[in-house]
Amino acid sequence: MFSYNSFSQLVIFLQFTTQLLILAFLAYWMAVIYLKRKGVLEKYNISTFGPILMIETTRGLDLIDKLSYPKRLWRLFGNAGILFSAIGMVFIAALILFSEYSLIKTFFEGSVIQPGQQNELQNILLIPGINDYIPFFWGVIALIVTLVVHELMHAVLARAEDIRLESVGVAMVAVAPIGGFAKIDAKELYGDEFDDPNDPQIDEEAFYMTATIEEIRAYDAYKKALQIHLAAQEAMPVQTIPFVQNQEQTQQEQTQHGQTQQGQTQQEQIQQEQIHQDRIHQEQIQNQKPSRSPSQKTQNESGKAATKMQRSRILSAGIMANFCVAFVAFLLFFSVVLGGIQPIGSLQILEIDETSPAQTYEFLYNQGLTKDMILVGINGQKVTDTASLNLATETIQPGDLIEIQASYNRVLRNYTVQTSTDAENINYAGILIGDVVSGSPAQAAGLLPGMIIYQTDGENILNSNDFSQALSSKQPGDSVVYTVKSFDEKGQLTVEEITVVLGSSPSDSSRSYLGIYYSQAPLYVGILGLSVLEFNASAYLEFLKSLPSLLFTFEISAPIESVLTMLAGWIFIMMLPLLGFSGGGFSGFSGAVMQFFEPVGWAAPLGVGVFWLANLLFWIAWINFSVGLFNCLPALPFDGGHLFRTYLTRLAELFKVESKKASRLATKISVYASMFIFFSFMFLFIWPHINGFLINLLR
Repeated sequence: MFSYNSFSQLVIFLQFTTQLLILAFLAYWMAVIYLKRKGVLEKYNISTFGPILMIETTRGLDLIDKLSYPKRLWRLFGNAGILFSAIGMVFIAALILFSEYSLIKTFFEGSVIQPGQQNELQNILLIPGINDYIPFFWGVIALIVTLVVHELMHAVLARAEDIRLESVGVAMVAVAPIGGFAKIDAKELYGDEFDDPNDPQIDEEAFYMTATIEEIRAYDAYKKALQIHLAAQEAMPVQTIPFVQNQEQTQQEQTQHGQTQQGQTQQEQIQQEQIHQDRIHQEQIQNQKPSRSPSQKTQNESGKAATKMQRSRILSAGIMANFCVAFVAFLLFFSVVLGGIQPIGSLQILEIDETSPAQTYEFLYNQGLTKDMILVGINGQKVTDTASLNLATETIQPGDLIEIQASYNRVLRNYTVQTSTDAENINYAGILIGDVVSGSPAQAAGLLPGMIIYQTDGENILNSNDFSQALSSKQPGDSVVYTVKSFDEKGQLTVEEITVVLGSSPSDSSRSYLGIYYSQAPLYVGILGLSVLEFNASAYLEFLKSLPSLLFTFEISAPIESVLTMLAGWIFIMMLPLLGFSGGGFSGFSGAVMQFFEPVGWAAPLGVGVFWLANLLFWIAWINFSVGLFNCLPALPFDGGHLFRTYLTRLAELFKVESKKASRLATKISVYASMFIFFSFMFLFIWPHINGFLINLLR
């Protein structure tokens, strides 16, 4: 039996292992910083972004050139990407605005929104190991596929538009690859957006939001050198001399300086020396200027620069590629893979009573009943849900020999078990408290998350419907005695009665109010000494199979309803790992969920491999779709932010705004839009944590 002591040892071991991993990661990061400062990484064409190593190479560029043919086909792909990126941009922006509106509306209605796991900030990041909902193994594979596909399509479209590709590479953390990247010549890609030779002022706010890391570093070095130069000029003013343009001019001036120096007075020599040094200093500053700044021309020596249409195709290519991969993977997952899976049953053993004879066989699935088994039948009578289980056990007497049919790891066996002579043939489930509303009657009475309420005023609660009906029959101010069971820190069971004085519902003062969030608790079968969890595996699978009909069904007779249905379907796909079907989140076919299903037909020879294939396809599809959609955000530095700026520039030009003024205006609007999107996300994640406090404060 798995004891509390062994569980505690496991927790201590995991904590120690986690600490070692954190220390190892910090040591690795310090090593990266040290090697970077020593120039070792630069020697091998390795740049860094925090702890991430960016290994650049020009190998593979010929292959990308070959992949970019036929160019007309890829340009059509890019045109489709522009359309879908625009749709995605409107969709994600509208979703954010609607979510904010809903939260604000509930605030003015006086409703308190309780924060959940989905409101934790780490869950906005699609990074396995950080996001609580993404499984690490399948998530890492899916993320690598997503990043490689995204960057590869940027590179292919760049070459299809004859835009220079500087290098390609792989991004790694230590020895683990986490994605790929393609470095496109920024001068050619954004050539006409910053070409403003008549405006010497640099719009630093826009520059820092849109420039690459290398450009920002170069610009900062240039500013620092310029500040030193201006400080020197202020301390010792000299005649202003234009910037030296090349080395030959510098050498020629040095020669002239040496020839004329002999015939001058000492004061003139000092002044000329200062002028000479100032010229050299200015030349150094000129050489430190970044390759691109908002006030400089950005076309390369050939004069090549992407048009707005070409740039839009290149930027949207990565988004379109992610959407295409998501579509194919979802298609295979929903149609082919799910067609090779069928449910075994719906009742899973969660616990075996220590006083039950079945305890003798716990964790020995080849000899007796064990945890995680799926109940299929009792005494030849099929059990598919709690109702059929109650029916199958109602005639069993204490001390009877019964035959139980159960499945473990998709192997069906019969087990003969004798019921305890002092067992009671009483079944109850109750409800599991997930959370307690602050300031509610439940909190005042002492109800806590994790408690199971299985009796109301002495009456057994079979399911959540029994509980809700019992609560609705009461009036505000009534006292109710709840019988609850809970487990302490040592795993010891405690049963107690808690009396609660019901309050009035915030939405309807005539209705009783308890103030808890709850779900169906496991069913305890007294005659068998078992606790089982009902999971409607058949409905679960059928709903998954029905999702494509929500996503792609369009009826001409009801166009608005069809569009809304499709939008709701895609929103549900987005939220599926977070909410699942009953609020628990969908992580694929893994762990205990996998016990409820078996492969059939074409998938039967694969065995457990069909579940691995299902998980791989689902997470590749979901992460590709999510990354593509988030890249549609009209916020820099996402692809959608650059597309949004390009669209705004073109729109301003249509209204006869001069090209450079249109570009500057579009950049400013894009920066402000980016800030709005950022604060909107912060609001969505922070608001559930503070809205209850604000509502109580204003009451």
